[in-house]
Amino acid sequence: MKSRMTICLTLLLLVGASTLVNAQGIPSPLGIVPEPTPQPLTVSIWTDKSTYVVGETLRVYYAVSQSAYIYLYDIQSDGVVRLVFPNAYSQSNFVSAGTHVLPDHSSYQYTVTYPAGLEKLQIFASPVPLSLTPNAYGEPFPMTTPGEIQGRIMGITPTPTWVTAWVSLTVNAPPSYGYTPPFYGYTPPYGYPPSSPPSYGRWPGGGWYWEDGQWQYGRPSSGWYWYFGPDGKWHFTIRIRIGGN
Repeated sequence: MKSRMTICLTLLLLVGASTLVNAQGIPSPLGIVPEPTPQPLTVSIWTDKSTYVVGETLRVYYAVSQSAYIYLYDIQSDGVVRLVFPNAYSQSNFVSAGTHVLPDHSSYQYTVTYPAGLEKLQIFASPVPLSLTPNAYGEPFPMTTPGEIQGRIMGITPTPTWVTAWVSLTVNAPPSYGYTPPFYGYTPPYGYPPSSPPSYGRWPGGGWYWEDGQWQYGRPSSGWYWYFGPDGKWHFTIRIRIGGN
């Protein structure tokens, strides 16, 4: 099973009243970092559709005017920010001038999931590396924060040598057909977890648990999780926490 990636995006408002300007010179929403210095380099981004239904796969296209390092962020509506390119499956992000597509090979894919609504993707391009990639990938699509991104970009390049662009898309919930009988009892807020472990994260000691409708890397303080052991097999484990410690 191919890796899945949540494309649940909304641009965070972090920079007071300043705005980002995309590669076409059109004012864009307030972004992760302040407005860059104008550069000969340009970048643009678009998706294969403007509207998606939960469960569909998504393809992202981008174009750069010259060779550059590319960074693509998924900014979810709940405030979670993930670096979706480069990632654990595709770590080489220096690309030639021209048009490119993501995913860039068949070992992973982007699958649209909840929540529904207006989503956004933001791309950064730079002729020099911005050191935004982790030293090691503890999860396929690393979680980060806007503050961390801003600090790394502005700290490494006092005079910014990067450009940015963004794209918005609409995510709709799948249609409901037929009569649904009433259910009496407790309904988990994000549905039941999958009955099988994730298709990624196969390294000894890696643990994954289901929370907020998606796989989370690590082990919860209590509850069940999947653990990939040194024997090369998945192990289903339940951790029970008793008392306050």
